[in-house]
Amino acid sequence: MKYCTLFVVGVLLLSFTAFGDLSVKDLEKFHGMFKESEARMREFMKESEERTKEYVSQEIALVNLRIDETNKRIENESKAANIRHDSVNNRFNDVNRFLSFIFGLLGALIVAVIGMPLWERKKAREQDEQLKAQQRQLEAQQQQIEAQQRQLEAQQAELNAMREALAALEQR
Repeated sequence: MKYCTLFVVGVLLLSFTAFGDLSVKDLEKFHGMFKESEARMREFMKESEERTKEYVSQEIALVNLRIDETNKRIENESKAANIRHDSVNNRFNDVNRFLSFIFGLLGALIVAVIGMPLWERKKAREQDEQLKAQQRQLEAQQQQIEAQQRQLEAQQAELNAMREALAALEQR
């Protein structure tokens, strides 16, 4: 294949038209053809640019329309999400209040379960201390009564001694 290509290129290079002279007329024809080609190319490029500009503006309009639709949809979805968020937030607040109430009741129950026996123990201890204080007071009063009884017995013995002395004096 490579050799075939080289052979064809060689034949074309060695053809007789390749060795021919170019006249001014031929150059003017080429120049005219290039100018025509250039004019057609410019017109083609101008038309292509216009078509491209029109196509791009249509696409931009479509993209803007899609963007507007997307923005509206996002806005609606955002509103719906905010409503759902508020609803969920309200539910969480309700659950939080309920749990706070439950924990409060649980705390009160714990205080009652633990506090009542402690309070009763403290009350019993205070009553024991009061009873001991009353017993000490009773013992002190008992000792005082015994002391007064001894004093009374001593005074009665003295009174009896005085009576005997008085009776002895009266007999004399």
